[in-house]
Amino acid sequence: MELTLSGAIAEYIEQRKQTKLEPLQKVRDKILNSTDDVVMLAQAKADYAEKSAPIEATFKPNVWITDAAKRAKQISLATHAAKFTHSDAKASSVLVSEFNIENDAYLTTASLPNKAIDAVGNAAALDVAKLLKITINGESLITQLQHNHMEALVIFSQDQAQLKQWQSRFKLGLGELDVSAHTLTKQLYFPIGDIQPVQTEDQVEQYHLLCPLFSSSMAHEMHRQVTSTRFGESKEIRDARRKGHYHGELEQSFPATAVQNFGGSKPQNISQLNSERYGQSFLLNCAPPRYQAQTKPPLTSTSFFNRQLSYKSAGLLREFKTFLEGLTEQESNFNTRYQRDYHYVRPIIDTVLNHAAMIQSLSDHAGWANNEECVLKAEHGLWLDINNLNSKFQTEREKGEWLLVVMQDFARWLTYQLKSKDGYVLGDVEQNYFSKLFLKELKRFERGISIAEKA
Repeated sequence: MELTLSGAIAEYIEQRKQTKLEPLQKVRDKILNSTDDVVMLAQAKADYAEKSAPIEATFKPNVWITDAAKRAKQISLATHAAKFTHSDAKASSVLVSEFNIENDAYLTTASLPNKAIDAVGNAAALDVAKLLKITINGESLITQLQHNHMEALVIFSQDQAQLKQWQSRFKLGLGELDVSAHTLTKQLYFPIGDIQPVQTEDQVEQYHLLCPLFSSSMAHEMHRQVTSTRFGESKEIRDARRKGHYHGELEQSFPATAVQNFGGSKPQNISQLNSERYGQSFLLNCAPPRYQAQTKPPLTSTSFFNRQLSYKSAGLLREFKTFLEGLTEQESNFNTRYQRDYHYVRPIIDTVLNHAAMIQSLSDHAGWANNEECVLKAEHGLWLDINNLNSKFQTEREKGEWLLVVMQDFARWLTYQLKSKDGYVLGDVEQNYFSKLFLKELKRFERGISIAEKA
């Protein structure tokens, strides 16, 4: 038999009664299962009957619904709750019940077909909100109240007068009659037209609301979807992704989310749905995309040793300068020179050659060094445009005369990058040494290219 809304309400009241009776039942059953003494058994049953009688009376449907109707004014059903902005905000919360798909350019609370309705107010009266939100086949006491009837409660009422009284009192929980704002809700209005000095009824249309009330319904729907993708039935899909295996189904994910907490250790003080979410609300990642620089042929640079290379090597150059500034004459020995070469100069050379290798790998741009727009030094072009199919170009490259020019340009670039006004002075000796060290590594680099081409 299909469950009706009236039946669901009866079940809800019964469940709440059983929750209250459960501790008493455990005490009674413990005695009943531990002894055969007739006196103790009778006493246990009598104690249970005495203590459970007030609970049984309180949870008779007619009595409990009457009490719930009296307490309905202590809560306010809402889709937008003011306390999410500030826990001390005294502003009214708002219930948006309609569904609007006319303007689907934006995701708003009104565009949610099934809104999760929140409840704010006295935490002790949230059981009334749960009663009003019980939904069977799309119908709830909320929808009935909005249509000015309460057919689901007819079977529990004594007469029409009591039913009308319940209806009027439960309506107080649908929203506050005296709608008010508060400074702590921080709602900002920005003028968008010529504001007349004399206020009119439609003057509100001349503003944009920059900071609307927090939509608990939207946060609840987002929380549901995010948690379902992480802890739902798609475990096999997630496992396949982590292992790098194929899976026929589509995986949905929300990467780089953040969590915003409301209410601290007492999330129920903010709202009912906030308590169900354990105070958590997900924030989607709105950071700008991280762009990766694309390697392009240096057509507009006159030298390979340009600002881009200096930027890539900035960290290593800074460490090298710090090392040189801290040297003393007593430290001019083999260990210092070894540290200089292998900890500083060679890493810089590796960075230079790695950058060159990235340009050399641009096979789609083969022949760029012969482009009329290219202003790069010819020797640098011979070094970098290895995929150039021009026979004259390859002949010049094979001669290797460009090696000496590149070597000297590297040494001048490094010496310039390491210049210091007060700490030390680098001259021709250091520049020649940098040249020889780079030439050795450059020739090894070129041999690696030749081996790769032959393979």
